[in-house]
Amino acid sequence: MSDTQRIEYEECFVAYLDILGFKEKVKETKKSPESLNKLIEVLKINSTFTQSSGKETTSDGKIDIRSFFFSDSFVSMMKAEKKNMRHLFLIVRYLQDKLWEDDLCLRGAVVKGKMYWPKHRENIVLGPAMIKAHGLESKVAIYPRIIVSQELYEYIESEKIRTWSENGDTPLSDFIKKDKDGVYFFDILNPHIKRKKREHIKRNKESFIIRWDADDENNYEHVISYVKRLIGKGMNSENEEVRQKYEWLRSYLEESQGNR
Repeated sequence: MSDTQRIEYEECFVAYLDILGFKEKVKETKKSPESLNKLIEVLKINSTFTQSSGKETTSDGKIDIRSFFFSDSFVSMMKAEKKNMRHLFLIVRYLQDKLWEDDLCLRGAVVKGKMYWPKHRENIVLGPAMIKAHGLESKVAIYPRIIVSQELYEYIESEKIRTWSENGDTPLSDFIKKDKDGVYFFDILNPHIKRKKREHIKRNKESFIIRWDADDENNYEHVISYVKRLIGKGMNSENEEVRQKYEWLRSYLEESQGNR
């Protein structure tokens, strides 16, 4: 044991995300090859994240990232450095935008806490922050929203963390809302979040970059059309619990559009 390198937890930002409606979508693929092809294309985005060791950025260089996908859940984490926070939120926003196109949405939590930092391709997800994030997703989130823990929200406020570059110098806290139950969540449908129509992800050996053209038109209206289509399908469910989730999403969407 004396020759074994001592391993310690590191402070990290962790996003734990669950894909709602995933099981039903898989059932659809048994009857529709088109549905299977679309689902595989969506999941290829996850594989791009999981097979990469870093995210390329124009302002902060390469940022180390570890991502994992299992069953219907996605975990992404970065070391808890101030510059990294905005990039984790950008990844979450990008992933959700792509999933909406295939009538899928995320429920999850983003936290700050202790994690084991694995080597690239070392398939180990371990740490108190993971347990906290999973607990918030499974017991508190309830609706298709991505919770921001109280501790993390206070960190974002105190450190005056700004958003990703295409949103200028906006405080990241401007894109976090406090819900009626007192829970903070990522205001992912905020109309002031800039989305570019031809935004795409590109692999570069063992890293990736999210690219867009500054001259491209805003993709917000397209995103909203996908969300409305998803709400329509969800509200027609025979399951009362499912309808309640999409009723929340409809209410949130109406509130977001009222703030334009």
